[in-house]
Amino acid sequence: MTHLRSNRGEYRGRRFGWILARALLASLALSACFTGERPRFKDEVPPAVPTGSPAVDAVMSRLDSVDTAQFDAAFQIDTKFGTLSSAAEVSQASGRRLSVTVQNDSSYIRYVVDGTDERTCNLTTAECETGLNDARISNTQLSHRFYAPSFATRLRISADRRIGDPVTSQRTVAGQPAECVEVPVAGGVETYCALESGVLAYFEGADVTIELTAYSPTPNESLFDS
Repeated sequence: MTHLRSNRGEYRGRRFGWILARALLASLALSACFTGERPRFKDEVPPAVPTGSPAVDAVMSRLDSVDTAQFDAAFQIDTKFGTLSSAAEVSQASGRRLSVTVQNDSSYIRYVVDGTDERTCNLTTAECETGLNDARISNTQLSHRFYAPSFATRLRISADRRIGDPVTSQRTVAGQPAECVEVPVAGGVETYCALESGVLAYFEGADVTIELTAYSPTPNESLFDS
């Protein structure tokens, strides 16, 4: 009987401990619901996470910083699947103002961000739609953020999948000094180059080659009209 009472006392103690633990977990869960992760604006770039490769991080940190820059940049884009050659121009100004114009076959597509206003326009037909529709330049196999943000993401993925050591180098592109890294991946080597402002200066991969052809630190205001 004494042993049974002892077991009952031990059971009650364990049961009380379980109840207390469950209450604590519920309290933490409720607290998380109220606090949660800090909300981000749609275009806010999270802090860059080092890849462990100084050569990669040197270029990636530049690409990640492009949203704070002001510039006008022209590009030559050669899409290897379908052998499509396209011209593009990107201007970015303060106050969340961005204009990206891309040649897509015989049409010119312009993406405009002006504060909270976002639109996609076909300059050839003078037609616009609300929002940023990357399907309009699908033949290039790029998004409208090819000038740096989308290739920062691609560089992170390539760094994770690399099959050898990245190699750093410097080169001059369109008269501008650029920091470069070559990343060996399955199927070949990808080359990424970025200016100090964060603009993509050069990329070469199995699918596309992008090269900066002209650069100015002054935005082209005429490109914000559509």
